[in-house]
Amino acid sequence: MFGFNEDLTQKILQLTWRNPLFMASAIALVWLIPQLFIRKILSENYHARKLQKQKQKIDKLYPTSLK
Repeated sequence: MFGFNEDLTQKILQLTWRNPLFMASAIALVWLIPQLFIRKILSENYHARKLQKQKQKIDKLYPTSLK
């Protein structure tokens, strides 16, 4: 029974981890998915900073109270 499990695990390893196509796709997914999340967060931060700078420039042009 133990030999059967060992053969089964070797077969699974052969079909998955040692398969170049599977490894390439697994590495690509591990690399790309976090990168997509990071890109989205950085993009949102960039747009927020851009709007804040634009608001500051408009406030300089049109002050609310004259001193």
